[in-house]
Amino acid sequence: MPIEKKPLIFDHLITYVISQPKNNWQEGNFVMETLLLSHDIYRNGPIFFTYNEAVRNAETGNFTYFMPINDSITFEKNGDFQYMDTFTVDNALVLRQAQEEPDFYAAYQKVKDYATENEIQLTETYYCVLLEVYGEYMIDLYVPIKEEGYAS
Repeated sequence: MPIEKKPLIFDHLITYVISQPKNNWQEGNFVMETLLLSHDIYRNGPIFFTYNEAVRNAETGNFTYFMPINDSITFEKNGDFQYMDTFTVDNALVLRQAQEEPDFYAAYQKVKDYATENEIQLTETYYCVLLEVYGEYMIDLYVPIKEEGYAS
């Protein structure tokens, strides 16, 4: 699949942060789906997540999951879930169906190589968008582009 430039924009999201082994990346997805059953909310877009590797252990990291919903909601201040009005990445390189790669890092490396070849500066963050099609997950990988004047 070709790499494209696109934004990533959603309104009304629930977020969930967990530290876990990267092999367990689907666990947060299941937690988000279970949340729907206990609240009067409806998912209206794909669940997506970002991953930041732990400093001391390359096999573990922090996952932040995002789930677009139909309306705003209020959660406890110190609970596991938080509400976000809007999520926006203005410009990103996108690799559709990144699961064709052996893992997220291989897909991320493919996007980074493309960016280097085309002199595009990327941020260190990437987002995996989980698209459920006929009971299977397809993954789109979004890597934000550093804007001119971006200070890292």
